[in-house]
Amino acid sequence: MYVRKKPLVAGLAAVLATLTTGPAALAQSESMTIEEVVVTARKRTENLQDVPIAISAISETTINRAGVERASDYIALIPNVTLVDTANVGDTQVSIRGVVSTRDAESTFAYVVDGVLSTNPNSFNEELFDVQQIEVLKGPQGALYGRNAVAGAILVTTKMPSDEFEAKIGGGVGNNDSYKVNAMVSGPIAGDNVLGRFAISTRETDGHYENIFTNKDDAVDFIKDTSMRGRIVWNVNEDMSLDFRGGYSEVEAGAINFNAAFAIPAFEAAFGAPAYFQDVNDLDFRYTSNTPGENEQETMDLSVKLDWDLGWADLVTYVAYNDLEEYLLSDGTSATFYGYEVNPSCQADRAELNSFSRPDLYGPFFDPYGVLPPGPDTDFQGVYGPYTATSCDGYQYQERNQEDLSIDARLVSAGTDSLRWIAGVYMAEIEREVVVAYGADQGQGFLRQPYVPADGPNPTDLLFWDDFDTTVYAVYGQLEFDLTETLELAIAGRYDYEDREVSNKVPNVNGSGLNGNLNDPAFSGNPVPINPAYVNNPNGIPDRDDSFSQFQPKVTLNWATTDNINLYASYGIGFRSGGFNSVGTEDLLNFWFNSGFGGPGELVDAQISVTDDYDKEVSTTYELGFKSELFDNRLRLNAAVFRNEVEDNQFFEFFAGPFGLLRSVTTIDEMYVQGFEADFQWLATEGLTFYGGIGLLDSEIEKNKNRPLSEGNDVPQAPDTTGNLGAEWVFPIGGVDLVTRLDWQYVGETWFHTLQGEQTPTIWNFLFQAPGAFAQDFSRSSRDAYDTLNLRVGLEAENWTVTAWGRNITDEEYLQEVIPAPEFGGSFNHQSGLRSYGVDFTYMF
Repeated sequence: MYVRKKPLVAGLAAVLATLTTGPAALAQSESMTIEEVVVTARKRTENLQDVPIAISAISETTINRAGVERASDYIALIPNVTLVDTANVGDTQVSIRGVVSTRDAESTFAYVVDGVLSTNPNSFNEELFDVQQIEVLKGPQGALYGRNAVAGAILVTTKMPSDEFEAKIGGGVGNNDSYKVNAMVSGPIAGDNVLGRFAISTRETDGHYENIFTNKDDAVDFIKDTSMRGRIVWNVNEDMSLDFRGGYSEVEAGAINFNAAFAIPAFEAAFGAPAYFQDVNDLDFRYTSNTPGENEQETMDLSVKLDWDLGWADLVTYVAYNDLEEYLLSDGTSATFYGYEVNPSCQADRAELNSFSRPDLYGPFFDPYGVLPPGPDTDFQGVYGPYTATSCDGYQYQERNQEDLSIDARLVSAGTDSLRWIAGVYMAEIEREVVVAYGADQGQGFLRQPYVPADGPNPTDLLFWDDFDTTVYAVYGQLEFDLTETLELAIAGRYDYEDREVSNKVPNVNGSGLNGNLNDPAFSGNPVPINPAYVNNPNGIPDRDDSFSQFQPKVTLNWATTDNINLYASYGIGFRSGGFNSVGTEDLLNFWFNSGFGGPGELVDAQISVTDDYDKEVSTTYELGFKSELFDNRLRLNAAVFRNEVEDNQFFEFFAGPFGLLRSVTTIDEMYVQGFEADFQWLATEGLTFYGGIGLLDSEIEKNKNRPLSEGNDVPQAPDTTGNLGAEWVFPIGGVDLVTRLDWQYVGETWFHTLQGEQTPTIWNFLFQAPGAFAQDFSRSSRDAYDTLNLRVGLEAENWTVTAWGRNITDEEYLQEVIPAPEFGGSFNHQSGLRSYGVDFTYMF
């Protein structure tokens, strides 16, 4: 059971009060000061405290001592920023100040590595090794970083090649049969003019959970990652340099490790089983899939960047190429609706793997699940969960492939003048392929491809397969005026234009006929086309195209009230391009869920409005903040208040029904998120540092035509309270430092859907032929607040380190994600990792 936690506001306020009321204690040593942090948030090097943007900067020292290896590690150190990492390695959702990146849409933040903007949101969740610094910028950054930076930007800077030879090897072992090995070599290649660096990292873990059907402990949340990166810097002359960068990674991991929970009060009342109206935080997870949940991603990126000092300005330009291929294979949900109930493989599995012979696979009898042996009196009588040990639920196969080429060129003025400026242009060509397929599991293995014909081992019965081509053009610039010696005005702007085209690749064929729900009429007759759009377009599905454009201005006023205190105010607009759902999305949902289309929706009447395209998203943000270094620069305290008003916020909707599963993007017409955040760093004594932050959010859905009952609810994935506290103690012992670091993170209650207790119709009204009888209620489907504690203790010498570490050392059990599916009448839920621990080492040559 997950216990709700009290917000950390009072505790953190007490700590801050202590820090700001003890100047005598802080004056122990004038020689102790917090190290200056240099950032590149405005595309030039500046002191963190001088930049009028809310920035969390994580240095190389913090990266190493906090054990930052993936995005989730550094995001846990930042208030008002959260991350969900569930379905597959490329499927991460980052929420910055309550504006969350959306599955199957563009990202909400710019992800920039070594000054090169990534155009693929699936490439974000990469292994972080040989990294110099990470900067997280909050609030719209589109004026400089362009497309899709509506929530902020994340800048990663890897280490430059060194002018002297150096090498490093590292590794570690941990529980769950985890291990990692990494190495780096760097130095001159051709005198002082050509420098090179190469780094490689590999890691593997079996994960925390076991598949109790296959008895394999490396088949659920396992991951295997091998990544490498090379970099060559050619200093052509004193004024010009070329930076060549290449990376490659291969990842194998588990996929779709969800368990379902019903949210239908009428079922609970009718059957007397509490699990039909489940608090998702009390869910008893069982991993029983017979289909091997697998996810493979292969990524390659190449770039070259030119930096040329022209005297009057710097010309900075890059050309970048990226190629990512990713697929996943997993169990389906068709058993819940008896789609493959009478297939020979399903009948055989039910004879051996039913609730009588294997009760461990399903839990208490019909609370909620019950799988019965085959027979004329028991067929179509069980209650299946998704992702079961039987072949009755079919399978799902997905691909997310992208190839892109981008060019950016800008002129940057000298940074010492009273008038500073940037002017640039940007262009990108993006080709993306998206596949979502569902079909029959006949116990004959799986072809890992979008379409499998009816005579294949795993024939396809429903398929969405589209090519998306996008062309992007942009011009941007920024002017910074020193109005006085202490007052700066910055005006930035960017105009983006995107042309988007989508073409259907689904063959015009019918399904295998094995899924009784996808025959015409339902449950009998001949199979229908494998894409519903062919019903209305029998001669071929036409291509679609649209264009989206937006001017993104930003105005900032920055006032240095003293040498150590800055106040700033800003106004900005962010833009995220619109796009297309897979062809056939609208037709499928109308047939199954809406009245007026001659299908089961006549009895469901959900009145949802999901189309095959969606609008652009535009956000307007107002912010006031201050940055300070107090008590002889031993206390750094920064804070901001803000309000973000969003139009047509792109929101992921998940649908499950007799047809299988469907992913789509809809829009929330109007919403706002406003809040406060603060972070501090206090050098208490020589070697002892305290740090922390707090984020408070207030949000509301103001207009939502797709789900009008949700108006007035909280914005999904915008927890009202987040925060972190920590301490780092460095104690010299001879020529070695003993380093101890403790990190605590808190995340408040989180909703994942716009519906938060308002009852709406479900597909069960059709299945039981009882219109209006069975409604969903998601009042028990929010994720409870949780907190985690990480501890690291190590020894650091001049050329080696050894560290014992523990993550989530209290073994907190909490949910990673809840995916509600209203028309299904339940949610799909994913656990977070449990306690992990191990030992790491590094050695420098």
